[in-house]
Amino acid sequence: MAHLLVWVLGLALMASALAQSDIFARIAFVTLDGRLATIGPDGSDLMLLSKDEAEFFQFPAWSPDGRSLAAIRSRRDGGAVVVYRFTGEGAEESVLYSSAFEPPFYLYWSPDSRVVSFLANDNERVLALHLASPDDGSERVLTGGSPFYWQWTADSRRLLLHIGFAGVGARLGFSEVVTDTLSENLDTPGFFQTPGISPSGRFIAYGRYGPLGSRRVVLKGVDIDESIERELPHRGLVALGWSPAEDLLAVMSPRRDVATFAGAIDLLEAESGLLKPLIDGPAIAFFWSPDGRHLAYFTRVAVGGGRVASADGGQRPLGGAGEQRVQQRLTLLELHVANIATGDTWLLTTFQPTVSFVTQFLPFFGQYALSHQLWAPDSSALTLPLIDKEGVPQVAVVTLDGAVTTIAPGDSPFWNQR
Repeated sequence: MAHLLVWVLGLALMASALAQSDIFARIAFVTLDGRLATIGPDGSDLMLLSKDEAEFFQFPAWSPDGRSLAAIRSRRDGGAVVVYRFTGEGAEESVLYSSAFEPPFYLYWSPDSRVVSFLANDNERVLALHLASPDDGSERVLTGGSPFYWQWTADSRRLLLHIGFAGVGARLGFSEVVTDTLSENLDTPGFFQTPGISPSGRFIAYGRYGPLGSRRVVLKGVDIDESIERELPHRGLVALGWSPAEDLLAVMSPRRDVATFAGAIDLLEAESGLLKPLIDGPAIAFFWSPDGRHLAYFTRVAVGGGRVASADGGQRPLGGAGEQRVQQRLTLLELHVANIATGDTWLLTTFQPTVSFVTQFLPFFGQYALSHQLWAPDSSALTLPLIDKEGVPQVAVVTLDGAVTTIAPGDSPFWNQR
């Protein structure tokens, strides 16, 4: 608390009213005492959205239109999904969901910014996918299962779901927002987490569990008239991520059979089928820049050995209670960037991450990459939560030339994408 007070006093002369600030050029984060806040990327204009010290917020997510901010709130009486809508006069708060016994733990806006989809613990289904509308306050359960991963279609009418892990009993398919079942089971899901829809909407990508336990990355057309289907064998687990700018798929997997998706990164062109190595490895997570020109990726500095951000079939997703194979002695990560056109890579910074970044965010980065943005909207920088030399969590901004600026004590920073 003392760190926050000193810092707020230091920025007092620079702070301005919310009506005078540009809400679209801001970073949302959680303060050291658990409050929800936004700030300018230069460290000016701190805005505390929550006032109650008995509340604790997690993983704030901006709506795609940049005008609302949703977050998970925890209090003694349970968990809630809270949305702040920004107006010329300030920020209006609304509670979309609240439960003492089935708390939420992950949320993801629809592309049209009209629905917040979120996961909550559910006694009957293990995990339940809820849909809530800030416009009319409606909220309902769409379906359930565990583990649970999904992506919205661009028109916000359907979701591509991966429920369960791999093989018999797991499900993969599209679900209409107005129904609570898969429209079809597209395939037998394999050893992956989040399925992906290409930016053109023509292709989907996922992992397939094949005969005799074979493991394949599958890239296929969505429409019945789209004949393209490509398969790529992989080892261990696999993580997938489409470029936001073109139908180019990043594929990360190990080169040997281990229970992790950490490894090398290759690029697969949907149209031509060309596979191009990008990162020799071992990366543990990656994030596309909004313009699709760069790929940021993290590697582990070998301190005490072990694996980072790995998962297996028994793992609960996104902060669940199941086993998470995360090396607890890990102290340092490296942030690198790759130029997609040239293949050049360079180290931006080495840093000590916060606990939530290592144990909750990175193990499920493929899902969080769809809902929470580390990159600045102009692709010029990233924001990170790091531990400074005094052991204090800090929100940092890292530019592509490697300059690191800490702008506020706090955790879980994410950039507005407008």
